[in-house]
Amino acid sequence: MPADAHDAFEQRLPAALDDAAQDLPPLPPGLLERAARRGRRRRMWRAAQVGGGAALTVAALGGALVGTGVLGGTGTPAVVPGRAATAASADPVPSVSGNDVAATLRSLMPKGGTVSQVSGTRTPDALSAKLVHTGAGGASTALDLTISRQQAHGCLPVEVRPYDTCTTKRFPDGSVLYSTKSFTYPNSPDGQRRWYAEYLTGDGVQLFLEEFGGGGEKESASGVEPGLSLERLGEIVRSPAWLPAGSSLPARDGSEPAPTQPEMPPADRMTSLLTALLPKGHVSDVNSSPGTVQLVHDDGAGKTMVEVDVQPDRGKVLARHMDCEGDHLVCDSVVLKDGTKVKMTRSHSEKGGKAVVWQVDTLRPDGLRVLVREINSYAEAGPVTRPRPVLGMERLRVIALDERWRP
Repeated sequence: MPADAHDAFEQRLPAALDDAAQDLPPLPPGLLERAARRGRRRRMWRAAQVGGGAALTVAALGGALVGTGVLGGTGTPAVVPGRAATAASADPVPSVSGNDVAATLRSLMPKGGTVSQVSGTRTPDALSAKLVHTGAGGASTALDLTISRQQAHGCLPVEVRPYDTCTTKRFPDGSVLYSTKSFTYPNSPDGQRRWYAEYLTGDGVQLFLEEFGGGGEKESASGVEPGLSLERLGEIVRSPAWLPAGSSLPARDGSEPAPTQPEMPPADRMTSLLTALLPKGHVSDVNSSPGTVQLVHDDGAGKTMVEVDVQPDRGKVLARHMDCEGDHLVCDSVVLKDGTKVKMTRSHSEKGGKAVVWQVDTLRPDGLRVLVREINSYAEAGPVTRPRPVLGMERLRVIALDERWRP
């Protein structure tokens, strides 16, 4: 290139780069913040590998280590020198497979028994593992573990799981452990037992471990207790061996905008309004959230579960729902002078049992739906506690048409 052409090129280059930079679109909102969070997660991962690389070692080598006795006598992962440093230098992003999680779960089983049917799976948003543990006495228990970033379910209300026994324990680091004794079929207090522990870490990782007495889920109808105690389940989900698995899950960093939710009446207003509309009596087992409230009312003659759901913008979706098609014991559908559609039904509980659901479903012309229902039990799957619910159809209708349910 001639010298004068070279000089001209050097003079034009800065201006061309500046013009190109001006034409580029602006950075997406939050890009720098997300990049910083990813950097912090990588640094935390490196620290976890350097400070406690044994967990990943067991996850990667679990089956072989169990067979060769590298695991300690208590079933906890053992340190293999040099492994953590090698992993950290090779790739700062954790890579944990379903097989790794299955091997770690196997390593945490109590000694003195046998483990079979071990499997593991990884999806973009979760890790899971399954196995069957047979104790020294010959009793088998199927265990199923899921690790994800889902919101914890916690102790479910009696209206949903009437025969659960659930406890909550909170820890100084912000984590929470829910321990539940339940049944595979929630509509009766017998049959196969299902125990589970749900642990939510301070940084939003959920570990859900459940076990079924007598073998796999629905494989047994006996009431034999699962082989591992709730305390042992809690120890397993709280083990530091799961740190690599939790760190490997994609964080919810707000890169995708949350879907727009319609405005709902707040939970406290849902509770206070329904309570004010009920007859005198004792109210218990309140479970409320924006737009929904469930509770149990007892007027001294037996318990009744009462529920209200408020749903804006349902006009198009429910346009054909407000007639009497379907399986109902009794149904009546009318349209009021202002255009509000009212559907009143009595039906058998969908969850089995002999309880009957009384329900009034209303749809305003502007699309606001208010549904009120009651059951002559404290739960749909519970036993009948009175011949008929406490409110009756006409009172349900008055509650459903109350204008104070509007958001």
